[in-house]
Amino acid sequence: MQQRERRVLMLNDYFTWNGKKSSDFGIIIKHKEIYKAPVRDVDFVEVPGRDGEVILDNGRYKNVDVVYQVRVKNVKSKLLEIANWLSAVGYQKLIDSDDSTHYRMAARTGSVDWDYLGKGEWADLEIAFNCKPYRSLATGGTKTTLTAAGSITNPTQYTALPYFKIYGSGNFTLKVNNKSFAFTSISSYIECDSSLQAVFTGASSKADRANFDDFPTLKAGANSISWTGTVTKVEIVPHWREL
Repeated sequence: MQQRERRVLMLNDYFTWNGKKSSDFGIIIKHKEIYKAPVRDVDFVEVPGRDGEVILDNGRYKNVDVVYQVRVKNVKSKLLEIANWLSAVGYQKLIDSDDSTHYRMAARTGSVDWDYLGKGEWADLEIAFNCKPYRSLATGGTKTTLTAAGSITNPTQYTALPYFKIYGSGNFTLKVNNKSFAFTSISSYIECDSSLQAVFTGASSKADRANFDDFPTLKAGANSISWTGTVTKVEIVPHWREL
């Protein structure tokens, strides 16, 4: 009974990648591995004259693999369409129907190798993704606008890498908690994306207008946001994330 219920549930499962649902192609998920925890990137170093090994933390997590084992009916009529969908290069949003409150940034890996069944009307396929270690909260894509000093609360225990769009002119300074981020010679607005480690206006880099080394982050809990200079408003997309 439990196996039958699980098979029914899997028929309703799907994932979204490259802007399309797997169910749009008649893909049935047989098995999936979506909840892998990332591995911390550390080196174990042997030191002469010292027992054991020393752990060197490289300050990051490694990517994780997410794998779907799927089956497709009437596959011959869908080969090209599915191949085109899976051919996108680079990281794309990957959302699983069992965890719609989060998404991963995922790049597809491996080849598209079909395992035909019977007379070839059905085929099995493994779809594998190489994903950035953090799962992003869907709510982290919601924009907050401040027209005066205020705060924004990080609901997770992990530091977030936000995007700021600051409307102002001349020289001004953005303050996030106890850190200052100075901008110079701004005409109307400036964008600062901590996840990209970039300062820009539209498609143009404005790295020379930023006078700071480290990009702003949002710690767990409340974060104060303020500024000095001629600033009319600040837009924040926080990019909340979890492992």
